[in-house]
Amino acid sequence: MDFKKLGLTPKLVVEFVVIVAGVFVALAAESWWSEREDRRYEHEIREDMIAEFEANLRILDADIATNEKVPKQIGMFVGISDEALFALADAKLSQQLNPYLNWAGFDPEMGSVQAFVESGNIGAIGDRELRLLLARWAGLLEMRRRYNLQAVDFQHREIMPVVARASADGKWSTSERREMRTLLDAFVALHGIVLANQHELRQAANDILVFLRDSD
Repeated sequence: MDFKKLGLTPKLVVEFVVIVAGVFVALAAESWWSEREDRRYEHEIREDMIAEFEANLRILDADIATNEKVPKQIGMFVGISDEALFALADAKLSQQLNPYLNWAGFDPEMGSVQAFVESGNIGAIGDRELRLLLARWAGLLEMRRRYNLQAVDFQHREIMPVVARASADGKWSTSERREMRTLLDAFVALHGIVLANQHELRQAANDILVFLRDSD
């Protein structure tokens, strides 16, 4: 290029080159800093997630242990014949079912991961596999929440009124016994789904925790 024809002196050419180089250096530095901040932010997110999923695994282990005892509490009523049902003492029925069926739903100790996914900020995670694992976790939580609410609603709306009515006078009539058997058959099926969901959640939480530790 003939700088003289363009009316540029060597001094101006040098200044132009310095300015252009300075712009490129500034852009490169800004890009480097932005990438550095993104990596630092993702590292902090990963540390928070490790703590959260460690806590969630402990909660799920406790909930699963509680829920696996439910069949012992109400299993005696499931599929029982009329003869055996009517032979049960009134006090035995009331003792097994009153004051409530003891089971556990799952409530994450911290909901930061769920909030992170639902806010749309999951794109801040550079690792595609981790994004997929977190999205699956969020989906399982939503599914679990629906079944958990159904089980709670069924217990309070259907089962407990029958228990309260029969326990009020300490006498379980034939119709009350049959009604309770039908209700408990339905509850056992619903509770089985809740427990299966918790096992699936535990596996998903463990997969994420292992991935986070291995990729840290």
